[in-house]
Amino acid sequence: MKSRDDGATAGPQLGRRQFLGAATIGAGVAATGLSGPAAAYEGPSPQVDFPADPRTFGGGPPSTNNRAEIDLFDCEVEGHLPDLDGCFYRVGPDPQYPKPAKFSGDIPFDGEGHVSMFRIKDGHVDYRTRYARTQRWKAQHAARRSLFGMYRNPMTDDPSVKGLSRGTANTQLFVHHQKLLVFKEDSPPVYMDPWTLETRDDYYTFGGKLGSQTHTAHPKIDPLTGEYVSFGYEATGLASKDVHVFTADKNGNVTWGVTVQAPYAAMMHDFAVTQKHVILMVTQMAANLPQMQAGGVHFAYDSTLPVYIGVLRRGGDGKDVRWFKGANLFCTHVMGAWCDGDRITLDMDGGEGNQFPFFPSVREPFDPVKAQGRIRRFTIDLTRKSNDTYQVETLYPEVTGVLSRQDDRFHTLPYRWGFLSAGRSWAIFDHANKTSQLVTVPDYALSEMTFVPRKHDAPEGDGYLIGIGSSMKEAGRSDLILVDVKDIAAGPVARVKMPFKVVGQVHGFWADARQLPAV
Repeated sequence: MKSRDDGATAGPQLGRRQFLGAATIGAGVAATGLSGPAAAYEGPSPQVDFPADPRTFGGGPPSTNNRAEIDLFDCEVEGHLPDLDGCFYRVGPDPQYPKPAKFSGDIPFDGEGHVSMFRIKDGHVDYRTRYARTQRWKAQHAARRSLFGMYRNPMTDDPSVKGLSRGTANTQLFVHHQKLLVFKEDSPPVYMDPWTLETRDDYYTFGGKLGSQTHTAHPKIDPLTGEYVSFGYEATGLASKDVHVFTADKNGNVTWGVTVQAPYAAMMHDFAVTQKHVILMVTQMAANLPQMQAGGVHFAYDSTLPVYIGVLRRGGDGKDVRWFKGANLFCTHVMGAWCDGDRITLDMDGGEGNQFPFFPSVREPFDPVKAQGRIRRFTIDLTRKSNDTYQVETLYPEVTGVLSRQDDRFHTLPYRWGFLSAGRSWAIFDHANKTSQLVTVPDYALSEMTFVPRKHDAPEGDGYLIGIGSSMKEAGRSDLILVDVKDIAAGPVARVKMPFKVVGQVHGFWADARQLPAV
C-alpha cells in the first residue's frame, strides 16, 4: 500500500465538455489510448499551455478547464429556495496540468478531482471549490508539471513518482462517519473536511483496516443500520482478479472483510447491496496488460467476453460466492436492488455494447446505437442450486440515458422512485405505476441530478431533484436547479444563478446537516 504523503481502435476521443455534460457518455468514438513508455523529465518546468484540440487531454476552447479554487459567498437565488439545511457536493476531473504530447491521447477520466460544494441554509447559498490534495496532485504541484502518464498505467509515469498513489479522487463522494470521502476506483478514498474542503488524509484506509489497494467510487450506506458497504476490484495489484468486499459501522470502524476472485480482471464500476447480499458485476471492459505494456490505457472493450454477476452473503466467508451469466449488457450504474429471501432484483442502466468510447475496442468499432443506456432489471434466484444464469428485462424502453440514481435513503430496500440523466433532461420513474416522465428546462442542458428529501424523514420520493443546468444561450453559464418531484410541470422552484460556468462533475451527493460534524 502507498503510505500517506502529507507534504485498440483509432479515432478522436470523447470531448471533455461532452463527458462532463452528464448524459453524453456513449456519444463518440474510441481513442487509441496508446503511447510510448515514460522517460524521466529533465530541465525546467514547461510553460503551462493546454492544447486547443478538444480531442486531446485537457484540450478545448477557453474555460474547458477550470483549475480555479473559488469561494463565492451568498450566491444569487431566483425563485423560492426550499427550507433545506445541508450541502450539495460535486466532483469531477479537472486537469491540473497539460500532459506531454506523447500522452495527449489520454482520456478525460484522468483529470485531477475538483470538489465543489453548495452550502444551503436559511434561504442562502454559499459556493466553494477545492482540488482534492491527492499524492498525485501534490507531487505535480511541487514540480509544476504533469508527472503521471496514461490512465491507470503506472508503467508510463515519471520515475520520480514511483511509490506514490496514482488516485485522482475525481468520480464520486459520500459523507459517512462525518467525513467527506472522495473516490476514484483505483485507490483508497481521500478524506476532506466536509465544511472547508481541506484535505485531511490523502490515502484514507479506515484506520489502516482497508484490506484492498483499491476502493469503488460507489459505496452504499445501509439505511437501517448506517453501515457502510464497499469493495475494491484489482484489490491486490494491477490486473489482479481479487475483489475485496468489506463493511464499516456508522463510526467508520471496519467490521467485516473478505476477498473473492472474479472470473477475469475487468472494470467493476458499481455494485449493489441488499439486506442479505453483495452483488458484483464484471463487464467486458477488461484490464489489458499488453496494451499497458505498449504505453496505453488500462482497459479495452472485448465484446466476446461473457458478462458475470456475482453474489455473496453479507458477513460471510466468501466461499458461497456464485457467478451467474446471461445477456451481455454493459451496465455501469445501479439504480436500486433488494431481495425477497434469496430472490434478488437489481436495476441498472446499461447498453448492448461499449458505453465508454474513449477506451479502445478489441473486436469492432464503437457503436453509438448499442451504447444507448436503458433501465435493465436483473433477477437472480439463489434458491435453485443448479442455477447459473440471471434473467433480465428492459424497463421503460422509450427512455435512454445514463447515471441512474434513487432516493439514497432506500439503498438495499424495495424502492419505488428512480431517476436517470436522459440527454439534456432528467427522467423520473415510478416503478409502482410503471410510468416515466421527463424534466426539461428550456435552453438548458441538465447534468446528473441528486435527490434531496423535503425533510430528513420525508417519505420516499418526496423532495427535490438538484443539479447543474448549463445555459446553451450563455456559453454554458451555470445555474444550480431545484425541481419539486411532486410538481415538475411548475418548472424549477429555485435557481442558484452562478456568474460563470462552474467546475464540471461526474457525480454528486446531498448531505443533510444532521450528517455533518457540528461547527
